[in-house]
Amino acid sequence: MNDSDRPNTLMPAQSALERAQAISRALTDAARRARFSTRARGAYRGGSFEARRGTQLIRALTRTLFVLMVAVPDVVALFYFGFIASDQYVSEAKFTVSSGAIPKMDGLGAATGVPPILIVQDTQVVTNYIGSRAMVEQLEQKVGLRDTYSSSSIDWWSRFHKSKPVEKFTDYWERMSDTSISLPSGIVTLTVRAFSPDDAKRIADAVIAQSENLINDLNERMRNDTLLVSERDMQQASQKLGKARIRMEAERNAEGLIDVGQTNNALNGLIAGLQTDLLKAQQQYNSELHYVTADAPQMKVLNSRIAAMQNQLEQMKAQLTSQTEQGVSAIADKALSGKMTKFAELDLEERIAERRYETAAASVEAARMMSERRMLYLHEVVAPAQPEDAKFPRRLLNIVLTIVASLLAWTTAVGALYFVRNHMA
Repeated sequence: MNDSDRPNTLMPAQSALERAQAISRALTDAARRARFSTRARGAYRGGSFEARRGTQLIRALTRTLFVLMVAVPDVVALFYFGFIASDQYVSEAKFTVSSGAIPKMDGLGAATGVPPILIVQDTQVVTNYIGSRAMVEQLEQKVGLRDTYSSSSIDWWSRFHKSKPVEKFTDYWERMSDTSISLPSGIVTLTVRAFSPDDAKRIADAVIAQSENLINDLNERMRNDTLLVSERDMQQASQKLGKARIRMEAERNAEGLIDVGQTNNALNGLIAGLQTDLLKAQQQYNSELHYVTADAPQMKVLNSRIAAMQNQLEQMKAQLTSQTEQGVSAIADKALSGKMTKFAELDLEERIAERRYETAAASVEAARMMSERRMLYLHEVVAPAQPEDAKFPRRLLNIVLTIVASLLAWTTAVGALYFVRNHMA
């Protein structure tokens, strides 16, 4: 018997295995479709798919989350914004801060048209002051700011509670007020929110007034500092000038000279005259030698006169220079040239002190003239007006936003629950 005559016993086994695999794949596909198809879940409701573990818990959580995340917040928002929330009125003002001096355009301003950095800094000083604790304390003294925002007529959620510290009240004030700078004009827009039109305008007026007080304080401080520095410099210059003049006077008294320059000129004139007389006497002596001998009485007298004139001339020259020659008096040790150098140094020191004093006096005068002008100005462009319509809260917008946000949150939470359930099945 050959192989072809043997019975084929493997074919039925293979066909049964393939059929089992096909049935398994079909059941898997059916289960997958039943899991994700609403229509399939409806068809199999009450069957084995309905009895899947955790299905009832997921449904209960879905309903509970809807109540907690959608129904309750929406009802609370509708009730609060519809019946409880207090109206908030906004008073707006606009002003600018400028310098009394003509501003010099810097590189950034020339390229972009933005005001010079000094003007921007002065403006930011005022805007930062408006939101600071110092402003809160000043407004508390002027308008009773804490009592205004803690009134019992304001709803519990919006009003400020008096028991909280001033730091919390400063944060509350920053939420109720706002400042913005419009460039390149540099106009500051101030908005103040309050729970009545009168309070909004009253607080805004107080903020503008207190900002002007800040500008005035800065002006006063700059004036006082400038004047104080100038007067101190002038006082120091005056003291140095007085010391220089005292040293000059002491040196004049020590040397017995009032003016060394005039003394020098007078001494030069005497020397020139003496030299002329000496030259004439020498010419006369040489002329008479032709007629009489040198031993003649008149020639001896003339020779003695010439010697006396030479000795006197050498003494006068010794007062101008420090050269000591044989037979010259000891006055050469106190030469006038040395005195002139000393007096020249003292005179230069005195003139420098005088010049510094003149400059300091001019600075004091300029500072006094500057103190009569204001260095900074606050120009009120738009005065605070009393509002007539409440801008806050935006009731319908807040209710709609609450509904949309709650639905999005609930949808996200439910999607996460089903995602976890499907991957745990």
